[in-house]
Amino acid sequence: MIRPEKKTIEGILKGSDSQFSVPSYQRSFDWGKSELQELIDDLRETKDSDNKELFLGNFIFDISDKKNIKIVDGQQRLTTISIILIALREHAKKINESEFAGELQNLISMSSAWSDKTGNKIKVSENIRDVFEFISDREWNGDFPDKIDEKSVKRQVNKIKPIFTYVLDELSKYSKESLEGFTRTLLYSYVIVIEVENTEDVFSIFERTNARGLDLNIGDLLKNYIFSHGIKEFEGRWNEIIENAESSLQRMLKYFWISQKGHIQQSNLYKNLKKHGKELGIDQFVGDLYSFSRYYKVVQSQDPDLTRDWLEEIGLTSLSSNEDHYRRVNRVFQALKLFRVTQAYPLIFSIFKFYQNSKSSSYKNLFKALETLENFHFVNNVISGRIGNEVEKYYAESAKRFYESQEDFTKIITEFINGLKKKKAHKDEFIANFVENVTYDSIPLINYIYDRINNFETKGAQRVDIYTPEKDIKRRNFNIEHILPQSSKSNYEEDEEIECFDKIGNLLVMSRHSNSEFQDKEPSEKFEIIELDPKHTANLRYLNVFIKEYKKEAENWDFLTIKERSKKIAENGFEKIWGF
Repeated sequence: MIRPEKKTIEGILKGSDSQFSVPSYQRSFDWGKSELQELIDDLRETKDSDNKELFLGNFIFDISDKKNIKIVDGQQRLTTISIILIALREHAKKINESEFAGELQNLISMSSAWSDKTGNKIKVSENIRDVFEFISDREWNGDFPDKIDEKSVKRQVNKIKPIFTYVLDELSKYSKESLEGFTRTLLYSYVIVIEVENTEDVFSIFERTNARGLDLNIGDLLKNYIFSHGIKEFEGRWNEIIENAESSLQRMLKYFWISQKGHIQQSNLYKNLKKHGKELGIDQFVGDLYSFSRYYKVVQSQDPDLTRDWLEEIGLTSLSSNEDHYRRVNRVFQALKLFRVTQAYPLIFSIFKFYQNSKSSSYKNLFKALETLENFHFVNNVISGRIGNEVEKYYAESAKRFYESQEDFTKIITEFINGLKKKKAHKDEFIANFVENVTYDSIPLINYIYDRINNFETKGAQRVDIYTPEKDIKRRNFNIEHILPQSSKSNYEEDEEIECFDKIGNLLVMSRHSNSEFQDKEPSEKFEIIELDPKHTANLRYLNVFIKEYKKEAENWDFLTIKERSKKIAENGFEKIWGF
């Protein structure tokens, strides 16, 4: 029997003296910062709004054992909420709110003077259990261990610590009143709890509740469907698909569908995936899903070697065997990752499929399509601040058309690009936002911009990778130099003047060694150093253009020059570098 019931988080954790546990058949805890950030943003917005009720979805509990309630669905959220409670407790201890910390501890663990009920409220997944239990102790000193009882727990720490630290950093901004408000918002958030009183097939319960329109985990439903065929090999393949999805399985599944079939509402996704699996045959369906998951991992990895291997896997050896080609593809993947744009992922997969089917020997239009997508999202989303979903349906319709198309590749891709041009932000909008918002605050973005500028000016010459996201920031070859030195900021009081120091018009990307020579020298001295020693411009061809263009301004480098240079970079960027 299924009994849906509305319950608050406080009601779940405080209203039961039973322990919740994660069954062995459930996947490991795998929430990361992206999922956590969405939850924290929701909690913050709800705390500050008039509507104090935040819905966190559905939980399914197997209560056949009253002392040990199994979390059939909801372990990722419930585990994360417990880590948030631990962070709240630690902050309460820090500000000497011991009573508050004690109340929070009662939501984390069980203890009683008259019974043997001890331990944590939640027995979490094995992949984080040791560290979770360690930090659940109220006497924990805040340090994460490398070992617990001689057992290495570094991987567990790597799962939990980023979440805990993120939350603690968020809480550090709050006054006592704000902290209490945030806690109330969390504890008064509600879910729909579905309690199952017997041990009938849990997966069939998933199916029935999904049919009633409840928002269940599509990944678990699909796993049930695939495993129901009883083919042993599918277990290993499914685990690989999960790993390739990298904590965003539901998004990957939706993109898998869009890449072939076009737009779909999330609520209809599982039903359509299952129907597609039946029509296609389970072997082909799992194979296609695995193939897409391989691509999905690669497009997010930013690793040129993985991109090369994937291109070889899908038979595009003309690209995988040419370093310039596969790195060019990977640079588009890197850019989209930097932009935090994922809407283009299913479309790009379909473009590659289209390119394969067309058996085209010309890769120029393939690169044109990929780089147009990069340029569009830089112009519209990164700079102009438009929302990413303005092209979702256009992309979905195009992906469906491309996937198994036998049409002329060049003709159809040209039509697609022309359609995208109509959606491109206006030049004035781009320039105004570029001048105002591209600043030293975003070092990766500055590196990316100068990477594209430097390598655009001299097409055909050897490429210089200024933007290298796979490298640790401390080991990169290039640093950002302020032309008007930052030390001069103390001479000014107006915010507008101080902000001008960090505008892109006052910034150069230099080799790490060159940057160390400049220190706090005046602009004219920096110009002279660059001009006299060729080592400073050897790999950075754009610097030669810069010196020639602004040499006369060196003696009087001021805020007007900075603004004018920022605008000129923006104009050139819109028309040429990110033009299409």
